[in-house]
Amino acid sequence: MDNKNVIVCDNGTGYVKCGFAGENFPTSVFPCVVGRPLLRYEESLMEQELKDIVVGEACADLRHQLDISYPVSNGIVQNWDDMGHVWDHAFFNELKIDPAECKILLTDPPLNPSKNREKMVETMFEKYNFSGVFIQIQAVLTLYAQGLLTGLVIDSGDGVTHVVPVVDGYSFPHLTKRMNVAGRHITSYLVDLLSRRGYAMNRTADFETVREIKEKLCYISYDYKREYQLGLETTILVKNYTLPDGRVIKVGTERFQAPEALFTPSRINGENNAFIVFIRLAGNAFIQAYPIRLGVCSCFVFLTDYSIPFPNRNEGRSSIRGKGKRSCIVMGGLELIAKELIDVEGDGMADMVFHCIQEMDIDNRMMLYQHIVLSGGSTMYPGLPSRLEKEILDRYLEAVLKGNKDGLKKLRLRIEDPPRRKHMVYLGGAVLAGIMKDAPEFWISRQDYLEEGVGCLSKCGQA
Repeated sequence: MDNKNVIVCDNGTGYVKCGFAGENFPTSVFPCVVGRPLLRYEESLMEQELKDIVVGEACADLRHQLDISYPVSNGIVQNWDDMGHVWDHAFFNELKIDPAECKILLTDPPLNPSKNREKMVETMFEKYNFSGVFIQIQAVLTLYAQGLLTGLVIDSGDGVTHVVPVVDGYSFPHLTKRMNVAGRHITSYLVDLLSRRGYAMNRTADFETVREIKEKLCYISYDYKREYQLGLETTILVKNYTLPDGRVIKVGTERFQAPEALFTPSRINGENNAFIVFIRLAGNAFIQAYPIRLGVCSCFVFLTDYSIPFPNRNEGRSSIRGKGKRSCIVMGGLELIAKELIDVEGDGMADMVFHCIQEMDIDNRMMLYQHIVLSGGSTMYPGLPSRLEKEILDRYLEAVLKGNKDGLKKLRLRIEDPPRRKHMVYLGGAVLAGIMKDAPEFWISRQDYLEEGVGCLSKCGQA
């Protein structure tokens, strides 16, 4: 079978990567987004006629006229009707194929509900009439692209971050770690940080602008506290960025504060988010906030537009109502409030990696430490591999070696950061599809589906 008759489609939260078996790059990469016109044709701005459904890159140019929706959330398809529009665009507009003459390899996120896989294979056969279908777990494909069968995959894209151990081509769902922090959440957090600097970034179009700022300027700090101190005392970290309207904004400590959420999603970041709050004890309590910097209350920041019930509270940790999540320390009539980074609790990337490997059986741990593979667009930040290596070594030294630094010489830790890791899942799929294109026993055929229904998914093994 010709490679052009074997399709590879990687459906991500942010982007769809699709192409043909054996290719080194995806034929098409477009945003996984669907837009519908807000106005009737005759009322359309600039007298530009809009289609009923707009998919992909076209949404960026017309976003002010569209109601935007994202079919995939945190790696999992939530809106199958819109996902159908995305696949229509991929197959008929981008790849220009006749599905009935093709086979397709689809990617599957770790811990994806079985109902979603069943719906996926049902759609491929009943709506598009593909002659063969195969579904493979994304982490396994990442290792294939790197020429490995065993390793630990850190896959961080636009919607979710996974840490997946794979041994001999098989993943371990019960050891897989998941964090709902990835590219889209970091962009939202950067919007919040820039608004505190005085730049209003509210509209959907602004979100795309901030995403570009993130991709061009953000990085992972090697030592967060030292980097933050450097940002306070000097302007060496400040970079200028020209917005589409010609305005120039300055981005400083925000460059590393936003992606820090990958490592400390629930950290109480006192340098920037902690406030001394003065409480009026009569009735409801109104919050007046002053940021704490180096232990000194600096200029007034805000008076909130909401109030909270303030009963007699003992000293200690509690919480309040209002926009966003707050952690409070009650001290008499004062409260110290810290907004948690992007409101997500749980382990960061380094903790997930360390715990995942240490929970694996002892025979495979060293192999996983030697092959930690980065995958996905949110692993592209400069400084991420070195920071990850440092934090894993720190945890290993403390928890395993009990402070004995001589033992670190025996740990052969290696972080693999291939330059094309943004498309690693697709590349692995293209390799696998190219090798297996003429192996009928590998694919789920249309006949298999007609005879067994969704039970045919057992042919995909774990998928």
